[in-house]
Amino acid sequence: MSEYDETVWRTSPGRVGKLMAILCSTVIVGTIIFFALGDFWISELSPAGKTFYGITDEDVAAPTVVQTGEDIPITLDFIESKDFRTLAFNALPGEPGNNPTINVTVGDRIIFNILNAGKSFHSFGVTLADEGFGGILGGTSVASANSPLKPGEGGTSEFIPSEPGTYYYICTVPGHREMGMVGTIIVE
Repeated sequence: MSEYDETVWRTSPGRVGKLMAILCSTVIVGTIIFFALGDFWISELSPAGKTFYGITDEDVAAPTVVQTGEDIPITLDFIESKDFRTLAFNALPGEPGNNPTINVTVGDRIIFNILNAGKSFHSFGVTLADEGFGGILGGTSVASANSPLKPGEGGTSEFIPSEPGTYYYICTVPGHREMGMVGTIIVE
């Protein structure tokens, strides 16, 4: 017996080619499925996410509120920094007009005129939640995360607060609020 009598398993170039073909086709099929169903993956906060953020179906329902105050028109433009790391409304942080705070009283009607002045996709909504992108109040959204505004597109939205408190207007595309697209509505 010599040290070379042991069986050494090797493969042929044909078998390596078949393996690579199987791996590549699996990646391609997975990519096609992911992008074909892309709106499904980001369309709604998961039940676990709703539980984490404390969002209920009542938060999403449109309240029946009667306007008793004045009309307040607000124009908001979605913008991004050149490196897309900072997102904001109207102006970047440190510039005048960045994410303006809106002060109103109960019963005032805020009329949002929204324009996507950026180069990315965005959507708009008003929420009570101080973090996350869920719990958008009914009737306040412009577009949605699974059907966002493209660059140059816009829309209008109305919000009549029924009780005092702090509300937030945000970009409802997941992650955009955390990157700076959030403003405050203070209702007295």
